Amino acid sequence: MNRYQCGSCSYQSDHLGEAQQHSHQTGHVCIGKDGAGPAGGKFGKVKVAVKVSASVLAATTIGVLTWKYKGRQEEHEELQAKHEGLLSMAAGLVVQLAESTAENESLKSENDYLKSATGASKTLKSYDC
Repeated sequence: MNRYQCGSCSYQSDHLGEAQQHSHQTGHVCIGKDGAGPAGGKFGKVKVAVKVSASVLAATTIGVLTWKYKGRQEEHEELQAKHEGLLSMAAGLVVQLAESTAENESLKSENDYLKSATGASKTLKSYDC
């Protein structure tokens, strides 16, 4: 008749010492049958509860970190897209500024010509009737 059986695997034993040794080696808890106490010692169930709690905490932490990383990654991608849009807009503004500067220089040259004696003379002659 087996007095102790492991709650996690198929291990069974008639002796408390062997059941405790199995519990210490594997971290499993051996349950006593017919009124026998747990073979893991008085801290056997506590060890199992601590292990389970640590596993749950680790899984939760991993889940939270993954969620945060994914959120940060999406935020980074959005900011990167905005940055690229701003660079494109800035490049367009630089091109417009260059075109405006060239046009301004051309208009200044034309104005200077019209103010000159030759330019003024041609302008006045074009209005003669």
